[in-house]
Amino acid sequence: MRLHRVLILLSFAYAGCSVRSSIPKSYETEPVLLHLSKINQPDSIGFNMVSSFHEFIYPLIKNGDIALWKTPKKNILINKNQFAMMEELSETKFITNNDLFIHEYWQLLGKEFTFSIRGFSFIGISKTGKKTSFGYVDVNDITNLLKSTQISTNHKGPSDLSFWNGLNSKKFNFNIVQFGKKDFRTNPEQSVLLKNQACYSKDIKRNIYQPQPTKRVTYKILHPSINSNPENKKIYEEAETSINNNKQIVLNLNQQEIPLHRFIDYWQVKNIIVVEKWSSFKNIPFQELEYIQFEIKGISYQLSNRDLEELEMKINFQGIAEYLSEKNFDFLIQKINDENISPIQSETMYNTLLKTI
Repeated sequence: MRLHRVLILLSFAYAGCSVRSSIPKSYETEPVLLHLSKINQPDSIGFNMVSSFHEFIYPLIKNGDIALWKTPKKNILINKNQFAMMEELSETKFITNNDLFIHEYWQLLGKEFTFSIRGFSFIGISKTGKKTSFGYVDVNDITNLLKSTQISTNHKGPSDLSFWNGLNSKKFNFNIVQFGKKDFRTNPEQSVLLKNQACYSKDIKRNIYQPQPTKRVTYKILHPSINSNPENKKIYEEAETSINNNKQIVLNLNQQEIPLHRFIDYWQVKNIIVVEKWSSFKNIPFQELEYIQFEIKGISYQLSNRDLEELEMKINFQGIAEYLSEKNFDFLIQKINDENISPIQSETMYNTLLKTI
């Protein structure tokens, strides 16, 4: 019995070694097809490439602003009317699809792995379970848009991540469904080993983009009428003094015109919202002020850090950016990146930021 068990274990070990030995140690410009599932993208990644990509590209396809091809061979175009008919006949909405396919070229020469994106294919599944191909988009037709459009990220993701950098980061969950002419239907383990070799092996150098660990933090400084911290009162008083002494500067910056009587009236600041970009360099945290939004008589005025310097707004003989970075006042975090934060989560999120930035 013991000998039989040993033989079984040896057979599994041999099979594993056989699979590993079949993984190519190098290859040149192999076409690779990746599959991403929306439901398999964990929150810990910081973004959902599938849902965000569908939301990004759907209006472009729907309005006919980009070329939609029937297949990656690019010999038949699908116009916007045909696309609308495909949605109607399939009884499914393109934007709610669970699956995204990314066509790439992979190359492994020596110990260096490189890849390039070729395009994207879309598959929809109707209520009856029938698959519908929604076509193919070539990356060359949307590269500039991918580079200039930011992907939505939660508090665990980086701020200012473009779709292009997100796609090139390989920070999303994916499976290789085709490598050259191999489809892995009979040998799924080989797909995993190829992925691990290319993307995770310590022996391989790779051109994968590394997102910067930055956060965009939006917080509200509590009004002194609901807060007893003297620093909060000081901020609101200094803000009102600076703004009332420089009303025309504020109006010029915001290119707004108001009636004369409102210009003469005293401007009382009702709310102050601050947006900062948090980062670190060599373990030293930085909080870069991007802008402050002041609510005055029901109108919001947004002033950048440079605008505030023009106002010469200072608190405790400090510039406003330096003063705010010390966080001696009471505030509530409202957003981190694109994720809304509830008041009850604010303190916990702030403490988490202090530990991770």
